[in-house]
Amino acid sequence: MDIFQLNYFVSAASIGNFTMAAAENNISQSSFSKQIMNLEDELGIELFSRKKKSIILTPAGKQFLEYAHKMLGIYNEMLNVVDSFSTFQTYPVNIFSIPVILPYSIEDVIFKINRENPDLVISINELAESSYVSQALRRGECDFAILRTDFLDEHLYNIYPIIIDRLVAVVPENHVLANNEIISLIGLKNEHFIMPPKDTDLRTIAESACIRAGFRPNVRYIVSGNVDLTLKIVSKQNMIYLAFENVIDYYDLEGCKLVPLKENIVSSTAFVSEKKAGQTRALKKISKFLEKEYGKRFDIV
Repeated sequence: MDIFQLNYFVSAASIGNFTMAAAENNISQSSFSKQIMNLEDELGIELFSRKKKSIILTPAGKQFLEYAHKMLGIYNEMLNVVDSFSTFQTYPVNIFSIPVILPYSIEDVIFKINRENPDLVISINELAESSYVSQALRRGECDFAILRTDFLDEHLYNIYPIIIDRLVAVVPENHVLANNEIISLIGLKNEHFIMPPKDTDLRTIAESACIRAGFRPNVRYIVSGNVDLTLKIVSKQNMIYLAFENVIDYYDLEGCKLVPLKENIVSSTAFVSEKKAGQTRALKKISKFLEKEYGKRFDIV
């Protein structure tokens, strides 16, 4: 019997499903089930009554659960006591993000993480496009990514949502639509657009919204990562830009106007980590904080 088996047992008892408990602990379902079976063999009892889609504790399992909680509590208490005698050690954390940290005040989240975990040394890399951030996460170049959740597979990633934003139209202040209280996307059918490059989340979201409205946007400018330049082009070249409200409102909108869309197009932004990634001490610390503050495994907007 080892501490991992006890953790797996408690997790399975809490969730009531081996597959979901295995995902919670970032191991395969077969390996998880094998560990539970090894524990049962060692004890000489059945801890769970297995049904087709669920598991329930046997009477022996219920009794064992009480002791498992006590043993894990003593184990964690021991680690905390021993840790207090160790020399101060720092743990590096790499965070890659789409350019939304300041507009969404995500720096405040990072500051709070660091206050609660002063042994973390946090490196922040804000990249111009979501495709670069996603690629860095897949390659293991960062511990966490800050990304929109629209195209994330929650079976592959731990997702901790922090904010929801809505799509708006940015138009020149002298545009005929600038004084409208609200506009429909189809009303932009004959306009010229500026958009980020293909394969970026914002481009996909904006272009897909236009197509659902009944037209393909006429893109005349493509700008990567430079919002100030984008707004200058909107103002000077009579372009339309579709952007998320809280992000674009952070910038100097001189010569431009934000107009809400009739269509309710929203997107969530989250801290994201790979489930297959090894659970380093730093990763565990941040994951614990994020799950406490924001929750986990939500219905992606």
